[in-house]
Amino acid sequence: MTGAAMIRRQPRAEVHVSDTPTWRLDDLYGGPDDPAIAVDLERLRSEARAFAQRYRDRVATLAPAELAGALVTLEDLYEALSRVRTFASLLFAANTLDARHQALLARVREAATDIQTELLFFDLELRRAPEEHAAALGAAPELAGYRHHLAVVRSFAPHTLSEPEERVIAQLRQTGSAAWSQLYTEVTSGLRFPVTLNGAAKELTDAEARALRSSPDRDVRRQGSDVLLSTYERHAHVLTFAFNTLVQDHRLTYGLRSYSDPLEPTALENEFTAAFIERLLSVTEQHYGLAADYYRLKARRLGLDGDFQSCDLLAPYEHEEQRFTWAEAQALVRDAYAAFHPALGALVQEFYDGRWIDTLPRHGKRGGAFCSGGTPRSHPYVLMNFTGRLEDVFTLAHELGHGVHYALARRQTPFNFEPTIPMAEVASTFGELLLAEHLRRQGVNGGLRERLLTMLIEDVIATVLRQAMYTRWEQRAHARRAAGLVTADEYGVLWQEALAHLYGDAVRFGALDRWGWITIPHFVHYRFYCFSYVFGHLLALALLQRAADEGPAFAQRYLALLAAGGSDRPEALLALVGVDPWAPGFWERGFATAAEWIAQFRAAVVMTT
Repeated sequence: MTGAAMIRRQPRAEVHVSDTPTWRLDDLYGGPDDPAIAVDLERLRSEARAFAQRYRDRVATLAPAELAGALVTLEDLYEALSRVRTFASLLFAANTLDARHQALLARVREAATDIQTELLFFDLELRRAPEEHAAALGAAPELAGYRHHLAVVRSFAPHTLSEPEERVIAQLRQTGSAAWSQLYTEVTSGLRFPVTLNGAAKELTDAEARALRSSPDRDVRRQGSDVLLSTYERHAHVLTFAFNTLVQDHRLTYGLRSYSDPLEPTALENEFTAAFIERLLSVTEQHYGLAADYYRLKARRLGLDGDFQSCDLLAPYEHEEQRFTWAEAQALVRDAYAAFHPALGALVQEFYDGRWIDTLPRHGKRGGAFCSGGTPRSHPYVLMNFTGRLEDVFTLAHELGHGVHYALARRQTPFNFEPTIPMAEVASTFGELLLAEHLRRQGVNGGLRERLLTMLIEDVIATVLRQAMYTRWEQRAHARRAAGLVTADEYGVLWQEALAHLYGDAVRFGALDRWGWITIPHFVHYRFYCFSYVFGHLLALALLQRAADEGPAFAQRYLALLAAGGSDRPEALLALVGVDPWAPGFWERGFATAAEWIAQFRAAVVMTT
């Protein structure tokens, strides 16, 4: 079936269990009770002890060839451990309420902490090595493949404590940040959202409730928004307590490690500086007006001038919501990737054929979407909550952007495999843009053409402007928490202020909107993650322009970028595709593209209203 034939209106289409796959994890283990898990964990404990006995107190004086051999052994250990941890975390994500999955995750987490603690000495000794010796190791041909990894390890030297202290921190994380993060996931994954649709009472999952916010029916949108926020509000006590504890944990940890700012650890982990991230956020804030400009036009186009509310932010322009079956979504995304380069289309098809995707919303399943990258010896997995909306098709394109990135990077060794988070978000966003371009080339109907244009605009607002707002809110939340315990209402006030800063008077927000912050898991599971979306989306826009200018030659260079994984610093990797985000004025190009899209939409609105 061709892409053009697949685009049709299905206003009452529903997604059924039989239409969509759950992932198969037997490439990893047979199930939560597989005895191989215990065998592997015990073997890894033994190998970690043997490794420590062989290399402890010698790392800083190893000759290059010896160090290379130790790194290969260490990679094997970490890769095998990653396999077990991935299996446990994927089982838990697919059903957070299953007691066997909870127990396995706890058991694996405890064992992994023991194993990693046994191996802590290695990086600590590398960081304490004299500068002259470290420089000689970096120049040694035997270590050429690990040069970047060694530099990254050394970069954390000023923020590393003694080995006994590091061991205590690692052990306490099980009952600290990791435990509170898991509690948030278990509570939110178990939430039910009661609604009445077409006269029938239903209880929805988080993903299904969120999907209502893009309904053509304003009453349904309002109901979806209200039930989402009010349900989270009812659980605000425990969720706020978890968030307060995690923020305080971060404050204590970065203080102990002598960081100067809460953002600095995230910057260093992603091979940026805090100043670079601040500049990116500052430039983005200067373009907040784009959001208000667009939503005033949207209000006019929808006939909601003077009454455009938060429940209307995701409102479609069609009277009947466009729906897609899972098979249609698969074909659209595969064909979009294949049109850019056949190798990418073939990789996408592997995800479908191998059942590496868990698709359907279920009670207890983690909300949202993610891609688990695996290791060079194991393939990636994708989790999403597909409800048949066009937005879900784009989510599939986004997560498979991560997926093909990891799949191509499998040629790297484990220490060079994982891209930094902002670099990973480039590939995912670029995948969404490929899908948009693919649909536009198909000569789709006028309504869908307008929808694609507005989706491109709304993606910039959601993934650049709004994510910058999230990061700024998080910075303010951390600053406020440093002064003492913060109530849920106080966080809500900060959230309302952030919304007003971004949207101005173009959107009316209600009392329930103050609970938006508590529905965002990124604030709980990571610190300052959201700036990565800003970086990734603006960079992807630049790459799309490069692709248009250079044609097929660029596609080959783009594949080389993905295949490089995390083998070098971001600036060196991006040189492969000829872009330099550190150049003055670079970020302005993405905003200029967004402004041009809004101008196109404004012309269309003027003609039709």
